[in-house]
Amino acid sequence: MPVLTRIVGIMLLRAGPQHLPYSVPLMLSLVLLYVVSGVAVLDSSMDTNYALGNMLLDVVVLFAFTWFCLSLLKFRQRFVQTIIALAGIGVVYHLLAWPLLLDLQDMQAEAQGVKMSAVLMLLLLSWQVLVYGHVFRHAMEMSMSRALALSFGYLFLSIAVADIVFPGA
Repeated sequence: MPVLTRIVGIMLLRAGPQHLPYSVPLMLSLVLLYVVSGVAVLDSSMDTNYALGNMLLDVVVLFAFTWFCLSLLKFRQRFVQTIIALAGIGVVYHLLAWPLLLDLQDMQAEAQGVKMSAVLMLLLLSWQVLVYGHVFRHAMEMSMSRALALSFGYLFLSIAVADIVFPGA
């Protein structure tokens, strides 16, 4: 089964990171694709250098947070598959968010259009938090409530670190 099909299965909560192959080259490829897709999306709202710096910082936070949590719970061997899942999911979400972000920028004058795009972005972000929680639940063998807490923790940590390193960007 192709990796994209498995990632979509994870996004639909029908599979877990354990259904992905253990492959360091695949992990590195997906992380690169995650950075490139993130820079493409962020480039529409900020300078390319800031977008690249932001995405590289996000990868560092993603790796560190995932490694720390997996290590704490003694599941280090699941790091590669977990990162493959999170990076692959991130690429798909970047592609889904891109047109919404462009709409938000183009419709500044039309309040109703901005509201609809903002609601769709909120739904997309909520879905991403749920799916990241689903990945954490499988990778760390924990309850969904704890996994969702980790997912929210990662989201807030990622935003906070980016805000500290790139204030006002």
